[in-house]
Amino acid sequence: MRFLLVVGAFALWITGFCASAQAGTASPRLDYTGSASQADAQSLSPDVAEWTSRLLVTTPAHRHGGLNRFAGAVLARTSRIAQALTRSALRFLGVPYAFGGTTRAGFDCSGFVQHVFAMLGIGLPRTADAQYDAGRPAVGGPRPGDLVFFDTYGGVSHVGIYLGQGQFVHASSSHGVEVSRLSESYWAARYVGAKRLIATR
Repeated sequence: MRFLLVVGAFALWITGFCASAQAGTASPRLDYTGSASQADAQSLSPDVAEWTSRLLVTTPAHRHGGLNRFAGAVLARTSRIAQALTRSALRFLGVPYAFGGTTRAGFDCSGFVQHVFAMLGIGLPRTADAQYDAGRPAVGGPRPGDLVFFDTYGGVSHVGIYLGQGQFVHASSSHGVEVSRLSESYWAARYVGAKRLIATR
C-alpha cells in the first residue's frame, strides 16, 4: 500500500511538472478566447492586433468526452496556426510588388504566400496554380488561414491568404501587399475558390 502511495505521488508530481513546463513554453500565449494576450497585442502594429483579436474560430470553454476533447485540441491547434498565419502575413503590408519576388524586398502573390507559410515551417510550392493543387477544398467556405485563388489571366494565376469577414491579404501588382475584399467587383468576377492546407499539418 505504501508503495502505491509513493508511485501515485510521484506520478502527480511528474504530471504537474510537465504541465508547468508546457505552459512556460507556449508561443504565442493564448487566453481562453483564443486571441493574443494583452502583452502580445501591445507588441504588434495596430492593424495586426485588430485582425488577430477577432478573426479566429475558437473552441468552447467546456467540452466533455474523449472525442470532444480530441476534436477541441485539433481545432485549437488549427486556430493557433491560423492566428500565426494572419499575424505573419499582415507584417508585410505595404511591401512592394516584384514579379518573381519571394523576400520582404518585394513579393509577387505566390511568393508572398510561400514566404508567410515558410515562416511557420510549412512548405508550399512556388506558383499559384501549384499551391491550388496542394490544398483541399475549403468545405463550408474559406476560414482564416485558407488560401483564396483567382483567375486573373487564364487559369489559377493569383492567390491570397483569407483573413475572415470577406477579406484577404495578398501581393497585388498595383499596390504591393494589401488587404482586399472578396466582394470587390474585380476579385468577385475572378474568384476560383478557396483551399485549406493548415488542418493537414
